[in-house]
Amino acid sequence: MSTAMTPSGRLAGKVALITGAAGNLGSEIVRHFLREGALVVLSGRTADRLLAARDAAVKDVGVPLEQTDMVVMDGADPASVRAGMAGLMARHGRIDILINNAGSAGPRQPLEKVPLTAEELQQLRAAGSTDTETLGQATRNILGVSWNILRAASPFLKEGASVINVSTVFSRTKYYGRTAYVVPKAALNALSNKVSEELGERGIRVNMIFPGPIRSERIRSVFATMDQLKGAEAGSTAHEFFDMMTLNRAFDGQPPTKDFPVPADIAHTCVFLGSDESMAFNGHDFEVTHGMQVPKESRSTWVSRPTMRTVDAIGHTVLLVGGDRVDEALAIARLQAEVGAHVVIGLPRETDCAVARDLLSEMRHGHRVEVRVFDRTDPATMDAALAEDHGGPISGAILMPAHGADRFRGSLCDASDSDMERFVDDELGGAIAVARKLSRYWKERTDLQQEPRFVFLTNGSDAGANAWANLLRSAMEALIRV
Repeated sequence: MSTAMTPSGRLAGKVALITGAAGNLGSEIVRHFLREGALVVLSGRTADRLLAARDAAVKDVGVPLEQTDMVVMDGADPASVRAGMAGLMARHGRIDILINNAGSAGPRQPLEKVPLTAEELQQLRAAGSTDTETLGQATRNILGVSWNILRAASPFLKEGASVINVSTVFSRTKYYGRTAYVVPKAALNALSNKVSEELGERGIRVNMIFPGPIRSERIRSVFATMDQLKGAEAGSTAHEFFDMMTLNRAFDGQPPTKDFPVPADIAHTCVFLGSDESMAFNGHDFEVTHGMQVPKESRSTWVSRPTMRTVDAIGHTVLLVGGDRVDEALAIARLQAEVGAHVVIGLPRETDCAVARDLLSEMRHGHRVEVRVFDRTDPATMDAALAEDHGGPISGAILMPAHGADRFRGSLCDASDSDMERFVDDELGGAIAVARKLSRYWKERTDLQQEPRFVFLTNGSDAGANAWANLLRSAMEALIRV
């Protein structure tokens, strides 16, 4: 950095790392930060694209090239992120502002068409799709990228630093055909909230921005595609979001009307949260949506009154998708069998199935329970299990977590690479894969005696902060909405 350069502004003297800096929102944030005097480090996967974005921003704002730097790293690769962060620290010695803006769009497909494998993705592309990611790639490129950046940056953040995580209001609304986008974004919401507690103890503030639909030809094109996917009237998706807004706004000299915010609105919010003006804010959500009325999350209470109601499940077949806690799966299966249901327990490994079958011999009503291999990360095992004759169609499903409460524990900022990847792949990706399979199964069946029921379970207390369980809860709420 040139010693002759003495920028002024609300962010003067601050080093700001902006991920996804070459994108639509990222490039706007870069320009605003340069105008406010920050030394801006642009980050992205492609050097050529970053270089073009930096040169354009420097020219537009009229600042010295030395007020910028670049870090090329793949946010979905923890090793790449750590290497990029080390280089940044070697050159600048600190990060005052971190903006987690990077992420992908994910496949734009209805739930039953979300591609799980490279072969399925290629089939979609051969049919005209422009999608470039499978489900697993999308979850890692959305939740995984932000989580990797947070884990790698947190040791270098000092008291007074500001972290700004960019989510989307779509993680809390209907958003047709975007399962692989909204589910990991919902998990990011819970991640941000918990990290604000972890880093807040060190004097580092962490806040979340929820952009609404952004005024552009791109969002209108996306909404038009959604109208087609739903078979809805043209313009109906856009008006669904307009109807949630409470603020009319004037653009281009026209009278105030319902319209979407612009990228500059997000950038202004980032400037505020990066500046010392926001020193009292931590763990807050900033919705840049023209006042869209969207609940933060769902809260319901279920009350059991067993003396007032008799449950009769005779004639119904229930699929129970278990994880590595065979004992918990059997306990739930027993309750279902006791009221007359035929239960199919799906477990990820044959060894788990053997253990469950041994225990069934001692269970009352164990004859109503069968055990099959059903690996949520392996589509072939799910297909095979549901292709079998279970004495009737499956009319209900219970999805348990892939791992028990004791599998993932501790600080989210200190999570290991393996734990983070296992959680993203097994819990988020696995749940979406099961939902996709059952969505297909129920659409194909013509012999269902009732509307299918689907219950998602999360873990009980881990005797700690329940940080990981809350990520799963938030993600499952978004999947239930889908």
